[in-house]
Amino acid sequence: MSSEPNSFSKYLVIFVDILGSKNRNDFQKTYQINKIFHEELEKNRKNDMSHTVYFRRIYTFSDCAYIFYGFKDEETISEERKKVDQLFKVALCNCEPIFLRFIKEKILFRGGVSYGDAYVDSCRSMFFGDAVNKAYKLESEIAIHPRILIDDTIATAVLENITLVKYKIAAQNPEYIPYFGAGMIPKMPETGDGIIEKDIDGKYIFNYLHFPENNMLVQDYYSSCEEFIKELIDYCSEQIDENTQYKIIDKYYYLQRFSQAKLDNLLSQYEI
Repeated sequence: MSSEPNSFSKYLVIFVDILGSKNRNDFQKTYQINKIFHEELEKNRKNDMSHTVYFRRIYTFSDCAYIFYGFKDEETISEERKKVDQLFKVALCNCEPIFLRFIKEKILFRGGVSYGDAYVDSCRSMFFGDAVNKAYKLESEIAIHPRILIDDTIATAVLENITLVKYKIAAQNPEYIPYFGAGMIPKMPETGDGIIEKDIDGKYIFNYLHFPENNMLVQDYYSSCEEFIKELIDYCSEQIDENTQYKIIDKYYYLQRFSQAKLDNLLSQYEI
């Protein structure tokens, strides 16, 4: 007889809630939301090689989803390889394609990312714990806008990881030497640079337009990064004109401003 679990484990938890779904009774739209979550997770699983130190779990219900990242328990994986900052960065980068697909389908979302104690039973689709509650609270009580808030501890760890990786790369490339004295290293999107940023209220957010902002194509989601962001901005304008409720308009205003900033950054790269 197997013994009952008696303790929590550490997980990175991402909670995502689809906006505007309380009044949605359309089967196809709701089905598409859940399909996107699971199709993207399946793509990630195909890249989950035996040598990777982490695993992923996703649980959807109605218009919400919890995504869990944790370290594998295999004895062949040394503790030295289990670096939480790297786990955080990998999780965020792996999840960006999910949000890009939602944007492509004109589906708005909001979320929260936390790290801490949780219990996950994949056989019974049961999960609970402090990290689960924190991720939900970030989304439901603090985020307000169509954005994904990241706990400060996670954000700080990822940003430090990115800086360290950038300096290691720079140290191996002579052309970066002049930047050392100024304490600056050029932006390197391939390291995850830009995946986290501070919003105007000082809160850390997940930059889910990180790929298109840096002219990085993701499979066949869009033919042009510029075109993709412009289409999103135009869609927000249409929704602002068509709606009269302040809460709805405010969400599209936020997303429009956020998208315009990304487009401006992208276009500035062309000028260099």
